Amino acid sequence: MGRRIKHYSSGYQIKRKKQKRLLSGVLFALLLVILVFVGYIGAKAVSELSAPSEGDLSGVSDTLSLPDEPASGESEPSAASPESGSSAPESTASEEDSSSEVESLYSEYGVPLATFAPVKEDLFTLYGEPLATYSPLPDVPAPADEEELKAVTMPLETALSLESARTFLESLDSTLYNAVVVPVKDSDGILYYNTGVSLAYTCGAVSGNRIDIEGLVALIESYGFKPAASIYSLHDHTASHARYGTSYLWTDDGVTTWLDAKPVNGGEPWLNPYADETIDYLSAIAAELDGLGFVDLVVYGNQYPDSTLQQKMGLGETGGVSKADQLQAVLQAMQNAASGLRVIPAYQGACYTEGVNSQVYTVSPNAFTFAPSAPIVGSDLSILDQVTAEVSTVVPVIDSADLIPSLSERGITSYIVTG
Repeated sequence: MGRRIKHYSSGYQIKRKKQKRLLSGVLFALLLVILVFVGYIGAKAVSELSAPSEGDLSGVSDTLSLPDEPASGESEPSAASPESGSSAPESTASEEDSSSEVESLYSEYGVPLATFAPVKEDLFTLYGEPLATYSPLPDVPAPADEEELKAVTMPLETALSLESARTFLESLDSTLYNAVVVPVKDSDGILYYNTGVSLAYTCGAVSGNRIDIEGLVALIESYGFKPAASIYSLHDHTASHARYGTSYLWTDDGVTTWLDAKPVNGGEPWLNPYADETIDYLSAIAAELDGLGFVDLVVYGNQYPDSTLQQKMGLGETGGVSKADQLQAVLQAMQNAASGLRVIPAYQGACYTEGVNSQVYTVSPNAFTFAPSAPIVGSDLSILDQVTAEVSTVVPVIDSADLIPSLSERGITSYIVTG
């Protein structure tokens, strides 16, 4: 029988307990290190967030509010030499001193907290790098003229010469007139200035005799008058042709230009108000005159041809718009294209009488709502008895200044004198 060995477990258990305590101590130390490290990182992050960054300081300008100045008799320590104990003299702060004082606000015990950089004068760059592309605001168009129009028409031959125009302006009575109307497009469709509208050159509508518009507008204004222009719109025998897409077509065949009479009788084409090309052409002219400095635009000839051949006059696509409404659409298109220009249509006075020349407008001008309007009365003021528009919106076209007192008796204060 072999020898039995007796094991004592107490020593073994003590050894295991020591190992466990050692392991626990190591784990606790490791956990403590981790907690310290995490605390350090967190504190650093909080410190960085609370400290002003360079980007934050870039928005500080030289106009930053500084601490209250010391009371009279007291001195303020110099920010440039904090250890010297010397005082800065009291004087008006220069730009350099102001920059130094602002910089001192971002220092503590002589140690800069962050880099100071004043705002650059160019607000669209930062440290020489563009922040965005600078685009100036578009020109805001001036509002259309709303004053009463007391105008006299300058003859075309006078407008072609600045010296003649000066003589004409010197002769005007400024108590009677506040504006001068310059004719720039006649009833044939000829333009008398350097236009930039391409169709005018294509169709040969630009006259060899041209008004110096820039010089004339400045001259009119120098005499205290408003510059106004006048044109014939649809009454145009030059820019109207099938090849340009602007004319009426013979019985809508889409090819032949309609004429208001037989060719042997001197028939002429007209601009078609339903044609987009017509609208574009007249709108471009109105916008151009607006840009040249005119404040009012008197529009003659915004009508249909007075012709016995109207039954053969092809309108093209009408979109269901009546003839009367389309005439107003032409005026509105010009007004929309020239927001700084007041468009004033002039209507034949005889058409205010029911049944007279009804095909010219297809309705009485009283039916139109576009205002103001200018009935062409010449010397027959009785036509005004047929006008139903508000007196304040009526601008009669008269042929003599002698009629102005009679207009005043009717309560009419606006007019255009052509004679």
